[in-house]
Amino acid sequence: MKNTRKPSFLFIVFLLADGVAFSQTGGQSEVLAAPYTAFSSTFQQGIALYGQGEWIDAAVKFREAQGVAATGDERAEAVYWLCLAEESGGDFESAIRSLDVLEQTNGGASRKMEIPYLKGRAFYSLGRYDEAIVLLKGYADRMPANSVAAIAQKSAALYWTGECLFALGQLDAAQDVFFMIVRQYPQSVKYEASVYRIALVYQKKVEQELLELLRQSHEEFLKTIEEHQRRERSYAQALIVYQKRIAALEASLREAGIDASAADSGK
Repeated sequence: MKNTRKPSFLFIVFLLADGVAFSQTGGQSEVLAAPYTAFSSTFQQGIALYGQGEWIDAAVKFREAQGVAATGDERAEAVYWLCLAEESGGDFESAIRSLDVLEQTNGGASRKMEIPYLKGRAFYSLGRYDEAIVLLKGYADRMPANSVAAIAQKSAALYWTGECLFALGQLDAAQDVFFMIVRQYPQSVKYEASVYRIALVYQKKVEQELLELLRQSHEEFLKTIEEHQRRERSYAQALIVYQKRIAALEASLREAGIDASAADSGK
């Protein structure tokens, strides 16, 4: 089923800069200005469909472009955008396979630099948080914050690292990452999202503390009930012992020809 939303191409490019994917040329493909060929025609059709939010149809065109690519760079470009279309359409397993193909493709050096980030995002979406953290943190550590584009890339990778930590319940570590973005990259597009996540982490910690207090109170309550029940059992057992002793004493008195009730009254 096709996506009914039709975002403009400029909106798609903005999303790419916000962390969906990064391009060394501002989200535009380097091959768009190439002479008219079977590859460029098919590839541009894919770009147009991608800009309209037609992820499945765009992926089909990018696969076709991959098949008619004349150079390693063209093939890498087609596979790169195929991965973006697959991730945008929620097919993360296919996106990971496409990234593996891109890694083995000759050419497309600038696109290959983005593989750890894109694969990390796909792993996050699949719930493979530990694997995602390794890729995203490594990507962020290698990215120099020496330009607006680089800061956007670095802060986005850090943000999704924090999201992985949050999903794993490592709240302190997640909070540290979000604080890093807020303090070091206040101009980042992930600034407001990080501020929100910091507040959410704090709220989660409070909830956990309250749940812990409730658990402890419940355990104390259960201990009190268990102690009360234990004492009741002890009293019941003691009563049974006393009743047996009285019954044995009465039996002995009867055997001796003594009326126990008369003995008690002094008669």
